[in-house]
Amino acid sequence: MDEFQGDQKRVLREMLASGEPHFVVQLTLVKTEEGGRQGRIAPGYRPQLWIGQRSASGDMIHWDSRLYPHSGRGIRPGETGKALLFLLSLPPAVLQVGERLEFFEGQRRVAIGEVLSAVNLP
Repeated sequence: MDEFQGDQKRVLREMLASGEPHFVVQLTLVKTEEGGRQGRIAPGYRPQLWIGQRSASGDMIHWDSRLYPHSGRGIRPGETGKALLFLLSLPPAVLQVGERLEFFEGQRRVAIGEVLSAVNLP
């Protein structure tokens, strides 16, 4: 928890203390030269999560999420690291350990991941 600062530390502490369901995920950020982000992801980063669902028209259905990288310096493009994942618009029962995930900023895929563990699920 010491690697987080100010409001991010407070929000994370409140979410964890409330028993908010969350997941530990292993993330690999897409390299910048392969179309990924230019900068690191920091605690509180809010990408859209895609778990393979599509609408009737074929459009991808994205879900809101919040990530808190375990590393105090975040995760940089091309790097792999662990993070806490909070689902903001999707019931937590939908994800399973071992499930593969993709994270987007708009239409740009910025990371791929895998669910390592689930915490506080009902």
